[in-house]
Amino acid sequence: MDTLQAKEQVVKAGKQLVESGLIVRTWGNVSCRISSTQFAITPSGLPYETLTPAEIVVVNIADASYEGNIKPSSEKGLHAAVYKQRNDVNFIAHTHQAAASALSPLQMNFEVENTETAAILGQKVACASYGLPASKKLKKAVTDALSLSESKALLMAYHGALCLGENYEEAFRVAAALEDECENIIIRRFLQISGKEAADPDHIRDYFLALHASAGRSTMGVKNDSFAAKKAALTPLYNSEKAGDHFKLYLNAHEEDPFPAGGHGRSESNGKNIIEVSLRTSPQEKDIANLPAAAFIHREIYRKNKNIRAIVHTTSPDILAVSCAGKKLYPLLDDFAQIIGTSAPIVANDLSLAGAGKIARKFKRPSGLLIQDNGALCCGPTKSDAVAAKLAMGKNCKTRIATSLFKEPKPLNPLESLVMRIYYQVKYSREAQKK
Repeated sequence: MDTLQAKEQVVKAGKQLVESGLIVRTWGNVSCRISSTQFAITPSGLPYETLTPAEIVVVNIADASYEGNIKPSSEKGLHAAVYKQRNDVNFIAHTHQAAASALSPLQMNFEVENTETAAILGQKVACASYGLPASKKLKKAVTDALSLSESKALLMAYHGALCLGENYEEAFRVAAALEDECENIIIRRFLQISGKEAADPDHIRDYFLALHASAGRSTMGVKNDSFAAKKAALTPLYNSEKAGDHFKLYLNAHEEDPFPAGGHGRSESNGKNIIEVSLRTSPQEKDIANLPAAAFIHREIYRKNKNIRAIVHTTSPDILAVSCAGKKLYPLLDDFAQIIGTSAPIVANDLSLAGAGKIARKFKRPSGLLIQDNGALCCGPTKSDAVAAKLAMGKNCKTRIATSLFKEPKPLNPLESLVMRIYYQVKYSREAQKK
């Protein structure tokens, strides 16, 4: 394939991965074989939405070497190994798609039951054992797993998936088929153990909550309320962003638009959708006495954590369900470890001034925490970081729910989680902010 054509296909694929939700930020990577000796791959740390062919890096298959000032993806060695092993593969999409990632901690190989799906994926999908991202251990695990099956799809434990194709189009067909198959595995398992005849996501969340209630594992007391009842009882916390000596509190933000430019949605009694709150004013002073109680939580987080400049409160269904289970959340996916930290603590849903202080103090280490029966707060030094934390939290919560249908999931090793978190904070975040 012509080098420019390969680069253009990688650019196109990178943008499609983001638009389709198959990756978070630049987690994941794409490559296209140019010849028997070279391939083109996405760069390290550059946003996929604005990629140009000039930023795509050409890498040698033999030794993963490259030329130029732009660094290729840190997984270049993994892609090189796949191209060496599979002559039928000319395009690789490493995704962090939700359902496939959710099954990956189980480290199970599975047979594809549907004939049409098997025609796309192959009869058997293997799962590579865990290795830190870009490590030799991960590369060996992937090549070992590929030797077990001729499938075009491969799960990577605690990580995501590799979707392979003869070309760009086939790789994306594989990604879509793999996601459908993994969703069906989750549903079939739920129907098997619950005895139900039909399933929707809320049924699965109800079952997850019932597991915690019956086993007495909750640290805050799980009640037998339905998931629908818990959704109806939510307390608004809003979103915000810091600007100098004040912050903007978004009263009508929602999951798809965390920071609306002009505010929208239902009308507040004061007619405002965005309120500016001083970080200097005392909470007892008259000019902030009528603010929503949640404003004090945001205010205390900003005052106690100088590196935080944006906060997202998310009550997306999987996150809400895990918050209702009442336990600290540990990394089941490595992008959670990188973006959130070694755990997400759980705090009481307390909107008092004392409660605000307790919540704020929990943000000394993580970028996200769970609020009992009220979703999660996700933070970061930029709005983009806060949204990335929300996405990573959601995927980890989906994984927590899905794996509980099979067995109690074993979290990532704490030391490895810490290594990934430090790498993200020290290297990736700084590099990304310079671009």
